[in-house]
Amino acid sequence: MKLIVSALAALFLLIGCQQNVNHEFNDVSIQDQEGNVIVSSSDFEEASIQEGQNRVLVNVNFKNSDTPKEMTENHLNEKVYIYLGDEKIASPTIRKVIDRDSMQIAGDYTREEAEQFVDYIN
Repeated sequence: MKLIVSALAALFLLIGCQQNVNHEFNDVSIQDQEGNVIVSSSDFEEASIQEGQNRVLVNVNFKNSDTPKEMTENHLNEKVYIYLGDEKIASPTIRKVIDRDSMQIAGDYTREEAEQFVDYIN
């Protein structure tokens, strides 16, 4: 009986010590170098994942077609930061002005982070 109780106690201890890999977050945002939110989840219409050469790309469509142009004009050649809640998942540099309602984000995020981003938007 002691062996069963000890085994169950060890099992509960191990379960309690597991790290939660499903990070909870309350927003998706793109921020500038000063930490100001440029766009948030409310600005996105939808998102999808595309496999690129050795990396995962996120395609996003915006509710307002002017949003990508304003963002890319105002932050051209600057690094921006993509956040899932408080966790920074990517820091791409804006290389050109985008004059349409969608854009592709290439960053240093994992496939899991990209999926969380897309799931939150959709």
